[in-house]
Amino acid sequence: MSSSTSSASRGSQEQGGITTFQRMLSACSGSLINSLVATPFDVIRVRLQLQECVPASPSPLKSYPLPEINVPKLATAGLGVKTCCRDVFSMPSSVDYCVASHFDECAVQQYSQRQLFSGTWDGFTKVSRNEGITALWRGLSPTLVMTIPSNVIYFVGYDHLRDAIPIQSSTLAPLIAGGFARMLSTTAVSPFELFRTRLQSVASSSQQSRSSRDAFLMTWDGVKVMVRTQGIGALWRGLALTLWRDVPFSAVYWTGYEKSRQVLDQYNNGRTPGEAETFVQAFVAGAISGSFAAFVTTPFDVGKTRRQVLRNRDPTMDSMLALLRKIAKEEGVPGLFRGLGPRMMKVSVSCAIMISFYEVGKHMSMRSNEKSQSPTFSPHEQEDEILMASTAD
Repeated sequence: MSSSTSSASRGSQEQGGITTFQRMLSACSGSLINSLVATPFDVIRVRLQLQECVPASPSPLKSYPLPEINVPKLATAGLGVKTCCRDVFSMPSSVDYCVASHFDECAVQQYSQRQLFSGTWDGFTKVSRNEGITALWRGLSPTLVMTIPSNVIYFVGYDHLRDAIPIQSSTLAPLIAGGFARMLSTTAVSPFELFRTRLQSVASSSQQSRSSRDAFLMTWDGVKVMVRTQGIGALWRGLALTLWRDVPFSAVYWTGYEKSRQVLDQYNNGRTPGEAETFVQAFVAGAISGSFAAFVTTPFDVGKTRRQVLRNRDPTMDSMLALLRKIAKEEGVPGLFRGLGPRMMKVSVSCAIMISFYEVGKHMSMRSNEKSQSPTFSPHEQEDEILMASTAD
């Protein structure tokens, strides 16, 4: 099989009478399992991307205006922490306010160090210890509500687009189909993505423990205030920035996946692999291509998260390129790759699980369809068929 027609040929071979509904069921099963495994990595990724380093030397506290909301206003001055205090004091990011307390500078510095993460494993440890193990799955409900329809649109759409594009190329066909399928699915679920990102950014204060229900209600109230004051279009805030991340990611991912499957298919020696082989090959190809695509697009992911969660009215945040330049200038190049570790782990695991269950689901559906379409005979009919065949000989 030539490289220019490999992806198109694989697409035609896998059709096997697979219906759109069967593809949807395969995508749903992968989404459920994937969400349970990948959500903790996503929570740590969001926290890492939002936190800022606390300097060793004292500097004025960065402040934001307090709106008229039913929370205590705690005055402070000269606490010596240069960071948004919603990160230091773990206030919910879904409300436009910043509060501080009468803690002295030493107490603030010590509390900040307990809340800031030095890496992925440190994030898992601190969130589990300070907020409870269930906090790692904060945002799971909106994740499920978002990922199931998103993946149905994304994966089923990709399959149909890849086979419909009149381009016989193993590079261009998945690149175009993957980017366009992601554009459709991202636009459809953008409001859920915004809500989920804000919910995951909420941390629990050491002074007051918040349950998942409290965090959900606070985030929901913040979204309602946003819609009431800024209009329904605010739910799609950051969509352009999200597309900056997701469209290139999908184009790179699907191109890499098809290329990887092309290499792995050579070990099948021309035969149709079983479910186990299909699972392993799809898992490996999904993990490799997902990791590479995550690395390439992490700066766009950092920009998307900052724009959706941080609430200060900085006009430079309206442009992805201007925002990335701002981050690079203030935090250096490492700032563009903040959260790279948990994102690559989350994405590689997510892509591997999702695509492997999706491919196995399609494989099982194809085999089931072939069995249902093949003729069945009773024992007497089988004897008659054998007798007729021998007579004909």
